[in-house]
Amino acid sequence: MKSVSVVIPTYNGRHLLERNLPPLLRAAARHGAPVEVIVVDDASSDDTVSFLAERFPEVRVLVNERNVGFGETMNRGIDAARHDVVLSLNNDILVEDDLFDRPLRWFDDPTVFSATPDIIDPRRRESQAIPRLRPGVCWFQTRYLQRADLPSLEGEVPIFYGSGGASFYDRGKLRILGGFDSIYHPFYIEDIDLSYRAWKAGWKSLLEPGTTVYHETSSTILSLHKKRKIKFIGDRNRTLFLWLNITDRALILRYFICLPFSLLYDVVAFRKYKFVGFFRALRYLPRVPALRRQRQKYFRVTDREVFRCIC
Repeated sequence: MKSVSVVIPTYNGRHLLERNLPPLLRAAARHGAPVEVIVVDDASSDDTVSFLAERFPEVRVLVNERNVGFGETMNRGIDAARHDVVLSLNNDILVEDDLFDRPLRWFDDPTVFSATPDIIDPRRRESQAIPRLRPGVCWFQTRYLQRADLPSLEGEVPIFYGSGGASFYDRGKLRILGGFDSIYHPFYIEDIDLSYRAWKAGWKSLLEPGTTVYHETSSTILSLHKKRKIKFIGDRNRTLFLWLNITDRALILRYFICLPFSLLYDVVAFRKYKFVGFFRALRYLPRVPALRRQRQKYFRVTDREVFRCIC
């Protein structure tokens, strides 16, 4: 039995914690090894901190002095974690009693980086936990599979990335990679970036189909930010992800050949969020070379080798 540190980042999420902490604590009590729950409050303006102290004294609470976004908030919890496996859990995730029963078995394999339960949107009954890649017109696109799309659920089911909303991670490997990168502040793509770096370091992200958690898509972010802002941030961060992680020369050449046509299409098709997202990413360009060099120190696997695993 492996011990687990659950890290929950939250911002003005008292109502979500009130609903979702009790099932989590029941699952933790049922587990046969120690489980600690750490809530990291990202400078909320509601009464989250006093509420937790009164209602859930067994939960460790860390409080950011200012709002720093998902990545830095998660990293603070990871640094404070006492156990070798970290469960990153959004405050809007509802779990079942068997949460810890099956995912932890994967960490007996030293090449496993993360294990992700099947994350189901209760409104649509669709899985959000099985991302793969497929070739697009100019680049690769993310596709989300359903359980019925998989030929088998036996053995390992590799996925493009472990969702930061509900994934178990090897804490030692998290620390080697430096955790979630704050360049993606305030949210989106941090978990994709983290898992892709892990793949390139030679570690795997796997699905655990025998465990289910429930998540209404973007319910927290949509309650706090306008859709327009979310789209701009998402496409800025997708651009940064490519600049920071792709090292295959042929793929880099393909990206730059396609780039002007892609930008022109965005204008013609009125996809303003993609066009604006790209130019917002340019502000971060001076930081990219140093970050690329830092990452390449632990890259052991080529982009094409990773694609063969997750396409």
